[in-house]
Amino acid sequence: MLKKSVYSIIAIALLLIAVVILIHIPGFAHTPVSKPSVHNQSVVLGADGSIMNASQIKVLESFGVHWIRLDISENKSFESYITNLTANNMSVLGIIDYRTMGVKFKNINGSLECVSNCNWTLNDWLSNVSDVVNMYPQIHVWEIWNEPQLPIFQNGFNNGSVYNYFLMLRGAYGVIKRYNQSDTILCLGGDNIYEGGNAIWAYGYNWAKELWSYGASRYCSAISLHAYTGFTLMMNQSLGNGVTMGSIFNDSLDAYENLTHKPIWITEIGIPSNNGTGLGNRLDNSYNKQAMFLNQTFSMFASKPYVGGIFWFNVNGHVDSPYNFSFGLFNRSFSPKPSAYAFEKVSDALR
Repeated sequence: MLKKSVYSIIAIALLLIAVVILIHIPGFAHTPVSKPSVHNQSVVLGADGSIMNASQIKVLESFGVHWIRLDISENKSFESYITNLTANNMSVLGIIDYRTMGVKFKNINGSLECVSNCNWTLNDWLSNVSDVVNMYPQIHVWEIWNEPQLPIFQNGFNNGSVYNYFLMLRGAYGVIKRYNQSDTILCLGGDNIYEGGNAIWAYGYNWAKELWSYGASRYCSAISLHAYTGFTLMMNQSLGNGVTMGSIFNDSLDAYENLTHKPIWITEIGIPSNNGTGLGNRLDNSYNKQAMFLNQTFSMFASKPYVGGIFWFNVNGHVDSPYNFSFGLFNRSFSPKPSAYAFEKVSDALR
């Protein structure tokens, strides 16, 4: 009997020691998520980025972030930044869009409006595409515009016409492939599969259907989608009709794959970590909720064999007014949030 009690005490002591050790493993106490279930071992993981210094880039790498998505500019300082990124083993997904065209925006009554370089032509577009592909030989994945479906990002030749976007896509494809036949070209520009209502999803999907009717399949390697839940809902939550966000995302992804028969890159997915009210939504979010959302969505996307890339929006800090939402994996000081540790776990699972 005494011997049995001694063994029980030893077992309990060992268990307590194990718990203490786990708590002190870096990131363990900060990550309220289980080990992700990942089946697609070829999927690329990244984050939407901004200008970072060398030490911040190293921090990103330590958390498994090896890809950065950026709007591409034509200037020497940005060229130096891309050189620095790629020299530090970062890969870049380059967006050729309004930033490339030199378009200037101004916040007018809470909305961004084009105020300069707003009337560019298709020839201007083709010339700028040629310039940036020549300027950045380190970039081999190109996204054609950011959300061309939304009026806020429509200017110049990209005036809301789906056919005009098709002409931009076809022209850019020819220019890029002349420089490097193996480069990957993403079309749709991050069509929104869900952002607060089924009507919005239907609009984006119908936009894609019209684009495909013109023969877009011949001019892109993969499609890019954005996946938001109104900034509040988790994958296991529903809109009140019993249909969960996970089910909506799953059906939407399958619909786009059935339409295009192309690999899908999720080039924006995210939820803020802060509380407050914005865009008509009450955000009762937290650091832990953000980390759980990342784990849920990345695990679901990575289980799809046709998903080629997943990019969290964004690396750090707040999105500018009128949003003022903190989507980042890191705080403004670049201290990691629990979502950064969640990203690291998914990245480890894909190795």
